[in-house]
Amino acid sequence: MHKAVITASSFLWKKAENNPILEKMKVHLHTELHDYLTPADAMQLYKNRLVDSEVLYGTVVNVIAEVGEFSQVEVIDQTSKDNKGYLGYISTADLIEVDDHYGQAAVQIALITAAADLTFAAGQRRKISFGTVLDLVDETASEYQVNTPTGIAYLKKKDCQKTNSFAGRKVTANMIQLAEQFMDLPYVWAGISGQGFDCSGFVYSLHRVNGILIPRDADDQAVCGKRLTYEKAQAGDLLFFAYEEGKGFVHHVGLYLGNDEMIHSQTPGSKVIKTKITGSKYEPELAAVSRFW
Repeated sequence: MHKAVITASSFLWKKAENNPILEKMKVHLHTELHDYLTPADAMQLYKNRLVDSEVLYGTVVNVIAEVGEFSQVEVIDQTSKDNKGYLGYISTADLIEVDDHYGQAAVQIALITAAADLTFAAGQRRKISFGTVLDLVDETASEYQVNTPTGIAYLKKKDCQKTNSFAGRKVTANMIQLAEQFMDLPYVWAGISGQGFDCSGFVYSLHRVNGILIPRDADDQAVCGKRLTYEKAQAGDLLFFAYEEGKGFVHHVGLYLGNDEMIHSQTPGSKVIKTKITGSKYEPELAAVSRFW
């Protein structure tokens, strides 16, 4: 059964059980972004490994089973290197059933600002996050009309782009421009939204809003795409870093900016920053370079 997320964002929990962060989220409205979570909350998501990913408004999931208040799901557009849907648990209250055609429009609209208002025909408004992708229905000079799990709504064009707007080098320039708006945004474990990213969620989201679906996690991303040497890397490529001086498990990824520099959501307790590779702690750990554009 296909369902879609009706909260502004929802975490993909490891276990079908309540926890203090989820209890905190339950007292807030479905229409709220999770920017009310504190740095301490974000650290608990990491230290206790409570979540594996985040799912945004309108995201389609395949429901496998219901377990108490939770649904076990596969997130269809967050995949592994084998293109299998990302597994986890979502509060069933955060989902609504949709038909098999939902989310399948030839043209889709992606939100490219940190957050913006989605306006419904009756005038109601709700906030949605960067990375939200919805089917295009129609457009005017200033707005896109989109299909959502809860009805037809409108987005200002200044906040969005069609996911097929760019190709080739224009895609990489766009990804870098979008990435730079998040400089100093605090890291959030498992995050893929404008309220905070983990390292792989950051590059996953930058590609997704440009119509390029890549695996969700860094270790899966590292073995996909076109493999390159660092000497041949160009701006917009992904740099991967592994333990054991690049020979072990891939634990980090950044978006290459050219000139020996990357932008990345660094680590729990840190933020989105730019780093020169040469002379940094990352230099001996550089394990792979991949291109998806």
